[in-house]
Amino acid sequence: MLKNVSYHISVKTGDIPGASSDSKVFIKLYGEKAESGKEPLLVSDNDLGNYFERGRVDEFTLDMMDIGKINRILIGHDNVGLRSGWFLASVQITVPVQGRQYMFPCNRWLDKDEADGRVEVEVYPSEILPIEKLINYEVSVVTGDVRAAGTNAKVFMQIYGETGKTELIILANRSNNFERGATDIFKREAADVGKIYKIRIGHDGTGIGDGWFLESVTLKRLTMKAKEPDKNNKKKKKSDEEDEEETKVEEVMDVYMFVAHRWLARDEGDKELVVELIPDGESDLEENTYEVRVLTGNVSGAGTDANVFLSIYGIERGDTGERQLKRSNNFNKFEKGQVDVFTIKAIDLGELKKLRIRHDNSGASPSWFLERVEIVDLKESTT
Repeated sequence: MLKNVSYHISVKTGDIPGASSDSKVFIKLYGEKAESGKEPLLVSDNDLGNYFERGRVDEFTLDMMDIGKINRILIGHDNVGLRSGWFLASVQITVPVQGRQYMFPCNRWLDKDEADGRVEVEVYPSEILPIEKLINYEVSVVTGDVRAAGTNAKVFMQIYGETGKTELIILANRSNNFERGATDIFKREAADVGKIYKIRIGHDGTGIGDGWFLESVTLKRLTMKAKEPDKNNKKKKKSDEEDEEETKVEEVMDVYMFVAHRWLARDEGDKELVVELIPDGESDLEENTYEVRVLTGNVSGAGTDANVFLSIYGIERGDTGERQLKRSNNFNKFEKGQVDVFTIKAIDLGELKKLRIRHDNSGASPSWFLERVEIVDLKESTT
């Protein structure tokens, strides 16, 4: 799974009368290393129902072997259906693990009764744009085998490493994920963050039966590491010197195991929906508790009914990610002139450098006059 490359294909149908097609569309990719078969574009990522409608963009993902830099594509249809003819405007293919985006302008009929009568066409890229290069991660999530352990909520995670963090990664596919006692496996493309020191995983609390008992998470990635020299091969022939550069690195799979064995539910355990986990066996990292004191200003209309969110950033180790400030020492939060106290647990951030605070503008009176925020690092007894 890790060695497969995801090709994200956006197909734009032209915005002219009769452009739509009921036919089954296929694509074939030709690369420097290899070529794909004729792959049918059957299940779209943006799930628009009827595909290849006039003026619309349909998005698909093909997971397959690495064919290298794409030289050209073949795209066409089977010419079956009441409206088989199709006006194809363009194709865009994004390959994050290559760090490339390919643009294929077409602007032509694929129709037995139009233009040259062809229903398939070869197209060469008009331009190849550089994009952020990503790597593949394989994420295995085990839901606990306890009563009502599964969830229908939207599950997300974020990976933190020595060189940064990934964007928020949504863990979902077309099957029914996160059922009791099940293991769900996902392949996701994200930034290479170096050696991983923690993950943040949780859900958004939506749907019926949103509470979730998370057992564990296993994270895998392929990295390139320097090869150890072969001590038995002391003499090297001159003819081998040309291959020296190629034999200096090798692919190594890094595997990180995170044990949770806990509820992420509003009515279980600590009632948190998000948790931070460190890799099994990492003893030099520990959880810290941050007491957050939020003072609402003492001016007219200062209080808010909106949902408030906070992120805390450290100098040494990343951030807490965005946390909703839900459970205060006061029944009504963020009232005029009031101090609300919240507790956030996170892997120790070291010395704090900044915070980010916002609200979602919801409720009858969302406007808020924020006076100040105090954060007490309970481990260091520092405010």
